[in-house]
Formats: sequence, C-alpha cells, structure tokens
Amino acid sequence: MEKEKKGEGFVTIGDLWKLCAARWRWYVVSVGICLVLALGYLLKTPYLYTRYAAIIVREESLGENATKANSNELSEIGFVKQKEKISNVVRHLGSLDVMMEVVRRLKLTDNEDEIIYYAFEIQSRFLAEIEDPLTSTIIDLTYKDYSTTEAERVLSLIIQVYNDKWLEEKRQLIRNTSIFIDSRLRLLERELDIVDDSISTFKSQFGITSLDRVSDVYLQQQSAADAEILSLSNEKAMAQYIRDLLHDDSGKHQLLIVNSGIKNNVIESQITLYNNLVLQMENHLEYTSDLNPLIISQEKELTKLRKNILANVDDHIQSLDIQLNSLRGFHSQTTSKIISNPGHAKYLTSIERDQKVKESLYLYLLQKKEENEISATYKAAPTKIIDIPNGSDKATTPNRPKLLIAAFMLGLLVPTTVLFLMASTDTSVRDRRDVERNTDIPFLGEVPYSGREHSLESMLMRFGIGRKAKSGGIVVGHDMLNASNEAFRVLRDNMDSIRADKFPDKGCRVYLIKSTQIEVGKTFVGMNLAITKAIDGSRVLFIDGDLRQASASRLWRTPLLGLSDYLCGDESDFRKLLWHPEGYPTLDVLAAGALPTNPAELLKSSLFKDLINKVREHYDCVFVDSPTAGILADADTIERFVDCTLFVVRAGEFNRHRLSELSPIEIINGAAKPQYIVLNGVNIHARYGFAYSHKYERSEEDKNLTTISKKTILLNKIIFKKKKHQV
Repeated sequence: MEKEKKGEGFVTIGDLWKLCAARWRWYVVSVGICLVLALGYLLKTPYLYTRYAAIIVREESLGENATKANSNELSEIGFVKQKEKISNVVRHLGSLDVMMEVVRRLKLTDNEDEIIYYAFEIQSRFLAEIEDPLTSTIIDLTYKDYSTTEAERVLSLIIQVYNDKWLEEKRQLIRNTSIFIDSRLRLLERELDIVDDSISTFKSQFGITSLDRVSDVYLQQQSAADAEILSLSNEKAMAQYIRDLLHDDSGKHQLLIVNSGIKNNVIESQITLYNNLVLQMENHLEYTSDLNPLIISQEKELTKLRKNILANVDDHIQSLDIQLNSLRGFHSQTTSKIISNPGHAKYLTSIERDQKVKESLYLYLLQKKEENEISATYKAAPTKIIDIPNGSDKATTPNRPKLLIAAFMLGLLVPTTVLFLMASTDTSVRDRRDVERNTDIPFLGEVPYSGREHSLESMLMRFGIGRKAKSGGIVVGHDMLNASNEAFRVLRDNMDSIRADKFPDKGCRVYLIKSTQIEVGKTFVGMNLAITKAIDGSRVLFIDGDLRQASASRLWRTPLLGLSDYLCGDESDFRKLLWHPEGYPTLDVLAAGALPTNPAELLKSSLFKDLINKVREHYDCVFVDSPTAGILADADTIERFVDCTLFVVRAGEFNRHRLSELSPIEIINGAAKPQYIVLNGVNIHARYGFAYSHKYERSEEDKNLTTISKKTILLNKIIFKKKKHQV
C-alpha cells in the first residue's frame, strides 16, 4: 500500500524544475514569440499621454449652511439653494451631457450621431475621483489622449462646461421663481384691495373708528389669540396652496415653494427633493424623450413623492385646524365679553384678521422676490481650479517595460503550465523513480532511446513529442561510445552484481527476457545485452524462444534451422544449429527456426528442459527471448526452466500503476524465480530523474579510441583467439 501511495504520480517542484530545464527549447520559443508579439503591439499601438488637474467644489454649491461662509442673505434664499453631494458632482463631471457639450465646443463634428460617439470616446478616457471622500471637497481629474495639448484642452473644457451648466441651471431656477412670485403678488394685491374696501365701508356705515373701549384684559388675550391664529392661518394657507398645486394635474411639473413658512421639517425636505427631481427631469428631457426608461422612472418617483407630500400636508392641515378651532373657541369667549358692540367688533375683527393674513403673505413674498433678485447677481462658479492641467511628457500607455516583462513572464508561464499538465496527466512509467515508487521489484537499469540523433523522431523527442518508436537492432560494439552502449554496460555490471549476490556458485545462469506488451524493445534489450556480455569475454548463448514471431532471428538474419528443429527431434545436437555473429567469437545464437503450429506444446516438452541443462555446461550466461507474456503462455512455460527473469518495460507506454501487480519473486514448481525490471526507451533529452551530463556524440577527430581503450580491445582479441584455438 505504501508503494501505491508513492506511485500516485505527484509532480514535485524538483521534478517540474528538471523537466522544465530539459525542455529549455520550449522556453526559448515561447519567450521569443511572446516578446515578438509584445514588440508588434508596441509598434502598432499609439502612445497615450496623461494629464492631471484638481478642482475644489465650493461649499455653497453643495448647499452647506451659509453662516459658515458669512453669507446670510444668500443662504436664506430657499429657491436657489440645492443640497448636492460631492459624489453627484463627480458623476455630473463625467456625464454624457457634459461630454457632448465638450465635443460641440471642440467642433469635432456637426453630426449628432458622431457627437455621441466622440462623447463616449472622451468619457472612456476621463476619470474623476474624490481626494478624500470623508472630509475633502477636492476632486482629482485625469484624462488620456494621444496629444498632450489636446488632453489639457479637453480637461479645461470639461471643467468650464460643468460650471456653465451649473450656473445656467441656477439662473433658470431663479427665473422660474421670479415668475411664480410675481403671479402670487398680483393675486394678493387684488385680495388686499377687496379687504381694505370692506373695512372702510363697514366703518363708514356703522361709524366705528376703534375698539379701544374693549376691556384691556380681554383685548390683550384676544390680541394674543389673534396673533396665534394669524400665524396658524398663514401656515395653513400656504399648506392649502401647496396642496392645490399638487392636485392640479396641469402643473404637475411646476416647482413648489421652499421655506414657505410651514413649520414641518418633513414637508420642507420633501418639497426640496421634489424640486430637485423636477429640475433633473427637465434637464434630461432636453436631450431625450418621454419614453426613455430614465424619464419613466423619474416620473414614477415624482408621482410617489407627490402622494407622500399630499399625505403629509393633509395631516398638517388637520393639525392646524385643531389648533385654530381651539384658539377660535378661546377667541369667542373673549369676544363675547366685549361690552361695546360685540357683533360689529367681531365682524370688524374678522375682516382685519383676514387683512393681516394677506398682508403678512404679501410682505413675505415681497421679501422673497427681493432675495431672488439679489441671487440673480450671484455668478460664482461652483468649482475652482486649484491645479491647472499638467503632466509628464512620457507616455503612460502602453507601458513598454511592464508590457515586455509581462510578455517575458507569459513566455515562461505557458510552457511551464503545459509541462505541468503533461506531467500531471501522464500515468506512464517515466523513469526509474516511477519504477521504484510503484513496485518492490529491483530495478536493474535503463536503456535510452536508440534512434538516430538527427532523425525526425529524435528531434521530436527533444521536445517531448512522438515518444512511441520501435527500438533498433544492435547498438553496442567494441569501439562504440554512445548513450545506448554505456547504458548496456551499466546493465551488464548490475547483472554481475546480482550474480555475485544471488548466485555465488559462479555457474551458468539462464535469463528470460519477458514483457507484457508488444513493441517494447524486449528482443532489442536481449540481443544487445548478450553482445555486451560477450564483449567482456563471457561465453554467451542467445536463444530465440519466440516461436511465433522470431523477431531476433529476423533481426540477426540467422539460418532457417533453429530451436523448433531441435524440439521437434529433427536435430539432436543443438551445437549444429548455432549461428555465430561476426566479430563476437564468444557469442552463439540459437535461432527460432521454422515457426511451428504448436509452439506452447514444444516448449513444455522435456527436450526444452534438456536443452537448458545442456547449455549450462558450455556457457557462462544464457539469454532466452520469449513472446509477449499475459497474452500467450509461452513465456510462463519458459520461465519454469530459467534462473532469473528480466522484465522489460517501455518508458512512456507502460502504465506505472500496473507495476504494483508484479511480484519480485515468482514461485514456479517450488523454486523461487527472482525478477528484475529493465526500463527501455528512456528519452535522455527530457526526463524527470536526471539528464546525461555530457553528450556521447563525438566529432571525427574524437572518434579515435584512447590508448587505454585500444590496449583493452587488443588484449580481448588475444584472449578470444586463444579460447577459439582451445575449442
């Protein structure tokens, strides 16, 4: 279970680093492409320059209490004052309405559609931010353009257009207020004339000059009550007037009076909000239609607000009526006690009261008219420039250093991501560490891919592409110094170590070359391993036990006679069937011979067992090639007569999770058969475990062997000749 956990194929940072280092060409290509694309983008993209400005919003334009600014007269002008948040100023500065006016003043085009297009373009390059949203009224403005001069001009125009629109809005509000006050004054003048005439006629008719005879006490009480009734009646009249305006559908978009004398903060705040919404809707209707969703939404909000104001005004009028009824009752009591002509006094008092109400309202409107006229002369802009448009002459977009660094990092990230995904999803055996993690079978050695160094397959393998390729033929020899030759020498030395540990008698050992997949290089490994053993002077026999394909016999081009002829009884002396490869005097090959129809039965016969026993007497090492195990029973049959099994695994093809199914020791016929793994087809140009630290390819001048190697080969030849002479 521990082996299985280790073999989950987790890619460590060290593995990923070595994999990336082996695929360094990928990074060169990826970084090169990304940098070329970045440079192309820099060459195609025009440079944008940034200009900055800062404005401060005047507090009076935000509706702050004017006592802070020592401007009592202007602060009391309820018709002009509009409370506005600093965030609304920021939004208005970047609004499409302001941008369209900027385009018109720049005279970029006369077409309305093009004006909107240019307005959107300017809006996308403009940014307004509050310096400190909690305490500051300073707004920082930023604008990007291809020309520094044009950027400064646009910034200045945005500020100027906003100020002009704000002032025009205030002037329009003042004009509407003046018209409303004038109409109310004319109406009150007519009503006061009527009341004055009524008083004059009444006094003339009844000869009444004054009411001084009325008791001073009751007169004082009556006077106080009259004053209170006057105040409440005035407040009620204004409330009724506002209610009448709200009920009048023809003037539903008309502004309401602010600071009308109604002592109700809720109604006053609602009226202020109502006037703001009316002005906003009138401003929007200048460049859109009634069917615009924004207008419809504002209309619904106005209707809802009108209902709320009406409800509050009705409640307030009821409250005033209750107070008036109470005061009038008290007034009636005092009036009844007046001894001198109470009926006339009452009538005269009521007329005078009406006169005073209208006079108070008339004076109030006159005061507001004067204040409105004074406000018409107020022309201070709502904002003041504290930092004129300025900025560096260096382009801000595109940022060349950042873009090149990003391209470089992307060039590194893409191949790293691809390699990590490839490594994470690869379940095949990649190197010896995968073998050691997933099985207890001892690892004997590995053989690199033996294709030509400059072939297309080899070039693709350098980039980790096209890993499946058939192994070649003989890749080892006396004077060969390549990666495959060195790998087989390592295998030979490891086999000698196994032999010294497991087989101390120094006798002949028979090895089975076995695999569970086709085209994994099983025959290739067996042939080259046999030659490698023969090079060091050992007497070696290679038996082609694959009586179905005879792969080794075809590769070696052996005679037609071989193992099948011996097992069929056609030849009793196996030595007459041996073939001797040229250049390797201590190596004999027993070919497969003619392919029989019953290979499994022939291998089970006693003749094969006798053959194995006979060859043990003549050789130091015997290699037996076999068909693919698992599919055919031939390999399992041969395994009964051998001493050790070499299980060949192809890197990049064999699923590493299947390694856990293999056993290091197989008990066959009561005998323990040790098993070792040989990893074939390792890509030495891209691997996890390690990479060769030097190249085995040599130039023409370096192909000559060193003096020591020449002496060693010469000594081996002398030994071979003596042994051959003895035989």
